[in-house]
Amino acid sequence: MGKQRITVCLPPVGPDGLKQAIGQAMDPFWYDREDRPHPDWVGEWSYWFVSGAGCLFDVLPGHEDDPRLVRYDDWTEPPEDLPPSRCHGGPRGILDLDTPRAAEARRAGDTWTAYRAFSDRYPPALPFHHFAERARTLDPEHAREAAVTAFREQPLIRAIKANPALEERFGSDPAYHFDEDLGTYVTRHVAAVLPTAALLTLDGRWVEGGGLDYERMFNSYLDGLPADTMVVRVLYHS
Repeated sequence: MGKQRITVCLPPVGPDGLKQAIGQAMDPFWYDREDRPHPDWVGEWSYWFVSGAGCLFDVLPGHEDDPRLVRYDDWTEPPEDLPPSRCHGGPRGILDLDTPRAAEARRAGDTWTAYRAFSDRYPPALPFHHFAERARTLDPEHAREAAVTAFREQPLIRAIKANPALEERFGSDPAYHFDEDLGTYVTRHVAAVLPTAALLTLDGRWVEGGGLDYERMFNSYLDGLPADTMVVRVLYHS
């Protein structure tokens, strides 16, 4: 049980009817609904709030004053004072989905390039799981400790761990995280920018999951929505 966010897609609706429309879309997945489809049915949420904190949308430049943009947050107290360029939701056509993806593409590309330039100065490093598997075979009782020690003895890993800024940028297991070509690395990171843990589609499907397939589906679905579709971030307790 915990709180997570869902992106709710709705037919065109004005500000006065937004919460009612979200409620109608969410109701079929309420834990306590009386008309359960079958005896073993389990719902998805117990309560929800309009809230996109941490996953706000960018507003398409020139549309910052559109009254259909969702700028209030039911969860945050006191309410967050959003800049005009940010919102919790609004019509799909005035949400800027491309700018944050382009920014992440640049960031990811720069990070991958910087890591390759840095790592080329050292012998190739192996990912942690290589040492964990070997340690479990050789010394099961002390496998974790042995694996950590062997992993950290690698010159590249030592150099990164000696510099907190490098470890923050490249991560604690860079041989694993950067084990792909530039295009694949950038694509994977860009796909993760917009998705929330779940998506509620226009036709009433609650879709959730993780990994690249889900993230690609999420991006493709939002990109293909009609421009007047309302897309809103919602925080729910599951």
